[in-house]
Amino acid sequence: MSPLHEALFDLPRKSAPLVAQPNTAADEMTPSDEETPRSALDLLFYPISVSGVIHVLIFSLLPPLWAQAAKLQFWMSPGIGPLLWLVLLDLYLVYYLSMCLSGSAQGQTRAADISSASSPLSVDASLSTFQTIFPAVVLIGAAPIAYFVIRERVDWILILWTAAAGFLFPMILLAVNDFDSLRGANPFLVVPSIISVLGPYCGLVFVLYVLTALTGGLMYLSCRPGGTWLARPPIIYILLLQTHLLGRFYWRYQGRLRWGA
Repeated sequence: MSPLHEALFDLPRKSAPLVAQPNTAADEMTPSDEETPRSALDLLFYPISVSGVIHVLIFSLLPPLWAQAAKLQFWMSPGIGPLLWLVLLDLYLVYYLSMCLSGSAQGQTRAADISSASSPLSVDASLSTFQTIFPAVVLIGAAPIAYFVIRERVDWILILWTAAAGFLFPMILLAVNDFDSLRGANPFLVVPSIISVLGPYCGLVFVLYVLTALTGGLMYLSCRPGGTWLARPPIIYILLLQTHLLGRFYWRYQGRLRWGA
């Protein structure tokens, strides 16, 4: 059996928890100590922090590159500059979103703050991204994207393929991020997990779909000839909001998912 086959079909296991030390502040925390949004409106303020605003502006450089990368001509003769920016910014985006997802899953209510100890340019951060989140994104998204780039049209095959991938992807992303391993994409873990929270999960996927459609509209406005730059920051804002909603979903339903059992 190949290593990739084992990685996908072996059930993941979390590492053993550290032995708790007595009389620490962490031992005295209760669920009420977690940061919880006071209202649905508070969820909309998730990216509104110093780190969040800075990263929204940085990643606003990406939409035009994504629009170019969606064309076959870009890959036939990519310039070294655009290709380098595309790769570096995408890797940084995936890393930052994974940080936001982990923080939201732990109860944080504002966008992650990148410190010097967790620099995305560090070897450990790069390895973590390449071994977990990035492969999961490629596993789900590469095939539909490649199909679109090659065929350069949207048909029912692409629509159904994308819909199925879009339905499974949120849970796969949560599992891979939670177990810090590609084994989180194991269908024997993902499918039962979806069933255990089917109603709320369907609601989550619907909201994510609506936000994705809104992102598509903003992409069109920002990347068409004569498009406005002002449509780019909202695209990244929505990505951060989607990530936060996904993390909060895990934070709320982790007892039913029982991944820590």
